[in-house]
Amino acid sequence: MQALKRDWGTTHLRATDGEGVALVFINSLGTDLRMWDDVVALLPAGWSNLRMDKRGHGLSSTAPQGYGIPELAEDVLAAMDHIGLAQAVIVGCSIGGLIAQHIALMAPDRVIGLVLSNTAPMLGNADSWLSRIEGVRTNGMAAMADGILQRWFGPDMLATLETDLWRALLTRTDTEGYIATCAAIAGTDITDRLREITQPALVIGGYHDQATPPDVVEKLAAALPRSDLVMFDRSGHLPAVEQPKVFAHTLMNFVERIIP
Repeated sequence: MQALKRDWGTTHLRATDGEGVALVFINSLGTDLRMWDDVVALLPAGWSNLRMDKRGHGLSSTAPQGYGIPELAEDVLAAMDHIGLAQAVIVGCSIGGLIAQHIALMAPDRVIGLVLSNTAPMLGNADSWLSRIEGVRTNGMAAMADGILQRWFGPDMLATLETDLWRALLTRTDTEGYIATCAAIAGTDITDRLREITQPALVIGGYHDQATPPDVVEKLAAALPRSDLVMFDRSGHLPAVEQPKVFAHTLMNFVERIIP
């Protein structure tokens, strides 16, 4: 385990060294850096990677509320600075993909390419996030878990015992950290700035995704100047968890194409 002190608290991160390609992985809402374990295990030897827990997730501190997606992007850039990583391919799922888009806008020189999994420039709408915040405040994370899992996973994954582990992780997420992150998502829409993201991008979706359905992901891919679209036929919102071998293969093909 590695730790980085920030002005709001401590970030938990995990980094591996290598002389080859560098990747930064950014998690979805309600998960921690372990969501990438099965993908990272399949990457070529020599590729380096950085993973981290967002504010209020995993082993990272819960920050005072009132931050937005740009502040979460700054946390990622600070972690890159901390380990001496000048540039990387940024891989983000859901809010992680939204953070990745912000990094591409805020510090384009740090981004070699983007892998945007099950994400969009605006995730849902403000009313839906405010409703979720109220539900968590009133009923707690456990009461919300089953509904969230139905939005996360396709039928294949929902039929496995592994789903119980992801439910446990979700329900143990710090309530205030989860709420603050929902509020950050609710206030974000960068649709009008997508044309400014000129790095090569791989956009990934899942046919069973109820959180960012295929048509939403397709619109993101169409709006980016340099993007390819891949749709996973057996996945929902978290294909890195549901189909890690396919995800890793797709990621490696993209990276090897943009970095000769």
